Amino acid sequence: MKRSFHLFLRSLLNSFRDLLPIILVIAFFQLFVLQQVPDNILQIIIGLVFVIMGLTFFIFGLEQALFPVGESMAHAFASKGSVFWLLSFAFCLGFGTTVAEPALIAVAEEASEIAAQAVQIAMN
Repeated sequence: MKRSFHLFLRSLLNSFRDLLPIILVIAFFQLFVLQQVPDNILQIIIGLVFVIMGLTFFIFGLEQALFPVGESMAHAFASKGSVFWLLSFAFCLGFGTTVAEPALIAVAEEASEIAAQAVQIAMN
């Protein structure tokens, strides 16, 4: 339990570190280029905490559950010597990942739309 907690804290720190460049770029342009503090700064900070926690839970869950199961299954298929089942597993895993991808693409599209709106506002 203590080990899991330390792993979670490390994952939390990694998530923060991964998101920090994005946060810094947005903060720089907001504060130094636009020279204004958003009215809803508390909401933004709370949202950032949710993003960091959500990313941490997502990655931690993958590392604790899905990755080990997938790795043990791949080893089991390989040790059985069944190339057919190993390739079937790899194909299905790739297909499942592709099916899940649109949810991640939707997030990227939302960010793109927000950026496009900001550019339109800036040009007017």
